[in-house]
This record gives sequence, C-alpha cells and structure tokens, in this order.
Amino acid sequence: MTKEICLIEDEKDIAEAIRDYLGTKDFNVHIFGSAEEFYDGKPEDFVGIYLVDWNLPGEPGIEVIKKIRSKDMLSPIFMVSAYNQKNDILEGLKSGADDYITKPFSFEELEVKIANAHTKYSLVLQAGADKNDFQLLKDAKAFIKGGQTVNLTAREFVIFEGLLGAEGEPLTREDLIKCFDKDDQMTNRNIDVHVFSLRKKLKAVGMRIDTVWGKGYKIS
Repeated sequence: MTKEICLIEDEKDIAEAIRDYLGTKDFNVHIFGSAEEFYDGKPEDFVGIYLVDWNLPGEPGIEVIKKIRSKDMLSPIFMVSAYNQKNDILEGLKSGADDYITKPFSFEELEVKIANAHTKYSLVLQAGADKNDFQLLKDAKAFIKGGQTVNLTAREFVIFEGLLGAEGEPLTREDLIKCFDKDDQMTNRNIDVHVFSLRKKLKAVGMRIDTVWGKGYKIS
C-alpha cells in the first residue's frame, strides 16, 4: 500500500512544511487549501490518511470529516486544530476523527501517529474482509464487523479475544486475568473498567458483553 495523505490546510506555510517533512518519510501528500478544493481535486480512488484542519475558509473541517465518514468508515482521519478545549476535542472526535492533534505540534509526533495509523490501515486492507464478515486483526489490536473497523486498546483486545475464545460461555474475572501476562498485574477492578469501555465500542457494531450473575462475562 502506497503511503498517501490528503492534507486539507489553508495556511500554505504549514501545509508545505508538513508535506516536505512527511515527504522525507516516504509519504505522498496532496495539499488542499479549503473543503471546496478538496471536493474538486481529491484523487480518484484515493486510499490513505486524511489530515483535516478545523478552521478552514468556507466549510469548516469538522463538516469535511463528517462527509468523509458518511462514505468511508475505515480510512484514518486526524483533526488538526488550534482549538484545545476539552469540548472542542470531543466534538472533533465525535465528528468521526480517529485522533485530534492540537497546534502547535511537533513533526516528529505527527509522523509517529501517522505511521502507526498507516500500519494498522494496511493490515485492515490486507485482511480483505467482506462487509458482512467478522475479521479479527490481532496485529492491529482491532476487528472488522459489518464493514466497520473497531480499534481496541491492548488490554481491551486481550479481554475481547478471551471472551471470543470462550464461544459464548461466561468467563469469570479470574479467567480473564489469566489471559494476561503476569507482568500486567491485573485485578478484578481492572477487568471491570476495561469491560465497561469495551462494551461501548462493541455496541456501535451490534455486539454486546452480557453479565452472567454469579458466573462472569460473555459475548453476544
């Protein structure tokens, strides 16, 4: 998979600096100065990563992200903005962005985040899962369900994989703790916290974790 980026940024100096830096890391960056330029000039059959500034002339970046997400649930999208309040970050993420990068930022940090996203996205594409299939992506700590990719934390993935392996039978907290390396030093409380966050992610793709009283947790 080629390393392609669509960068939608109206500040020309910033856009060109990002392009030049990421170009040294073998990324091909397409620059657009506004939402309208992006809609008119986006490469046909583009497969890659989107970097979208919030404060654009004309249509704001948050609307661009919503439009991308309405047609594309898989591509990594980064919101880039000088807005750094908690509510702004939450709004950006709720629009469909995978990550929120506040200005000013270091190019090194940006490159690491983009490289990680590219690696995960490449694994998703290589899996070639049909939209009606379930596909577990161990290397990416993620899975595909109904055409949507769900990214998990490392600990969430261990719990998820353990519950899947039980094939509908409930696992106790102690069973789930045994799925982890001893160095993780997991507790019953840790399991409950991660199950809580995992439940929210699974709900988005029509899956759930049930509590079986007196026995533990199981996936439905």
